[in-house]
Amino acid sequence: MEPRKRIRTTSKVKYNSIIDSKAQHYLNALKVRWMQLHEIPGLFAYQLQDDRLRRRLSGRHGFHVELNADRSLKRRAPQTIESMRPAFKTNHFNFNKVNDLEVILTIDDIKDKVEVQMIINKSPLTKYHTVCCPDVKKNLVQRVTASSLSFCINFMRNIDDPDMRMGYNSPGALASVNHLHFHLLNLPQELYIDNVDLQELAGGYAYRLRKDSPTEALCFVFPAKDDEQQVLEKISAIHRLTEWLCDNNLPHNIFITQQRNSDDLRLFVFVREKFCVSKDVTAFNVGFCELAGFIPLADEQKLHNLTEKIVLERIRSISGNAYDAVYVQVQHIVNGTSESLWRQPFLI
Repeated sequence: MEPRKRIRTTSKVKYNSIIDSKAQHYLNALKVRWMQLHEIPGLFAYQLQDDRLRRRLSGRHGFHVELNADRSLKRRAPQTIESMRPAFKTNHFNFNKVNDLEVILTIDDIKDKVEVQMIINKSPLTKYHTVCCPDVKKNLVQRVTASSLSFCINFMRNIDDPDMRMGYNSPGALASVNHLHFHLLNLPQELYIDNVDLQELAGGYAYRLRKDSPTEALCFVFPAKDDEQQVLEKISAIHRLTEWLCDNNLPHNIFITQQRNSDDLRLFVFVREKFCVSKDVTAFNVGFCELAGFIPLADEQKLHNLTEKIVLERIRSISGNAYDAVYVQVQHIVNGTSESLWRQPFLI
């Protein structure tokens, strides 16, 4: 039975401020309210159990796998998004259609000029799994905007909780709703991405993973000492990169995490050559979680049989040969090479 809508709830709380000084307060309020909502029968698609079956794959990199059969059985059917330039379709599910009670809180960030609704993920992967939806009423498609990227980075830089991670899946890279959103979730596990070694590409802040890493990726580093202008410069570079990726039909995933052994924030961009049109809820899909080292699975037998070799082969098969051209584009963007160069079409 559907929960009865309420005229006014804590979920309707709206905060107007600059995100930098209030991010931890918002996160604390979000956690409390998320747990309260999780106890309401019928609001979530399922109750996330604390005793989920977990396993750390043996091998050099230590990927974490976790059983979540309910997600594959009870989640809303993923949308088919067939283009990196999708049109917004009001008749399809979007975040304007959620129950009022699902909105944990709304942040009107004066600094980034964006209003962000924090909405429960009804089919959570982890505790506190929340969908961060910028400017919901503007009906933005699932393509990163500069203001939404700025909000996410400033939010993550100003919380004191390295277990909270943020991610994004573009069209063709496991996005399941064509309405701009990021994921905020609790991942206390030590993932391989937390300790990966970097090799500088440009600017003293744009890196690639070292060649002996299990995956390829870009990494943009935000030290705590960065001033506002430095942060803005990096956000601009990342946004120019994501625009180039979209314009060249290269699906991508983003993973944002605080470093556990320093005050740095790292933003990883994973690029793929192969376009994934829709999710197979019974298969081993590859989104931002899996690329960072956390793999939720629907099938217990698969959880016991999965190996690091299978994981790496799957990730490398979708990445293809995209990265060489992407590394060059990042160098053009960060080093300030002519716009005409970095806007050149992607070729393999």
